[in-house]
Amino acid sequence: MSTSIFPYRNLAAIALIFWAMTCLPSPAAPQEPDTQWTYKTIADKNLILDVFLPEGYGEPGRTFPFIVYFHGGSWDQGSPANQYPDCAYWAKRGMVAASAHYRLRTRDKVNVPIECLKDAKAVIRYIRANANELHIDPERVVVAGDSAGGMLAAGTTLIESEETNHPDDPKVSCIANAVILHCPYWKTGCSPELTPPNFVRPGLPPMIMFLGDSDQAISIESIKNLQNALKEKGNANEFHVGKGGKHGFTNGRNPKNAFFYWATGLEDAFLVRHGILDGEAVIERPQGVPELKVGTEFTSYL
Repeated sequence: MSTSIFPYRNLAAIALIFWAMTCLPSPAAPQEPDTQWTYKTIADKNLILDVFLPEGYGEPGRTFPFIVYFHGGSWDQGSPANQYPDCAYWAKRGMVAASAHYRLRTRDKVNVPIECLKDAKAVIRYIRANANELHIDPERVVVAGDSAGGMLAAGTTLIESEETNHPDDPKVSCIANAVILHCPYWKTGCSPELTPPNFVRPGLPPMIMFLGDSDQAISIESIKNLQNALKEKGNANEFHVGKGGKHGFTNGRNPKNAFFYWATGLEDAFLVRHGILDGEAVIERPQGVPELKVGTEFTSYL
């Protein structure tokens, strides 16, 4: 497998766009994790999950579904805090929700995205190997990601080559039970061996995908091609396109972002349909934030 360092001009532009969309200060109320779990230690560096816990967590005999988010930033920038609004919602919905720290190109001097993918797979294996202790149902594990984090989320489940595993990881599956992809980016920086759509096969878990029709980094056609490939292999999936949405358009750090609530509502219904959750969504739109209308403000491909 080729793991050479590749040109980063386009990735730098994508990272800048993603930072502007998700990392600028916003008036959102602070949302902080309840705890942190170390899912792996590499060369004395602890890799951490920022964890949001649901009501009733720790009660004897109870287990909970789990969701992990991988932030964007071209595998070089970004922060787990970008996904805290997502995690806060899913904790209210009864899930253990985590945003993952993973190694980055410049900060950690690692080859990307392969080392990032190894870390992402290690998260799922840690959760499954320690499911009893962590009060998690290992058959209700969801993986999610935005931009470059979407590549990691998809890669945990689609890419199976040994070169993308940490050799000392627990020998348990890292294939999720459902996959959520926001503006998934693998156009630049991924060799064929690290491009998730190249590994579509029968028997994959259900997948929901989001893209804005004004995303200059990713074409609608490319995600439609992935959707068609999934369908041809008999895999459940859906694809939603937000009108006017740019790269990173569903991020929730701006509490007035209508696309965040729209996407979250669709994800909630998706997870209910596929047996990860039950009950009703608990979305609370701030005053003045509209509910988007199908056809005029978004298009769904089912």
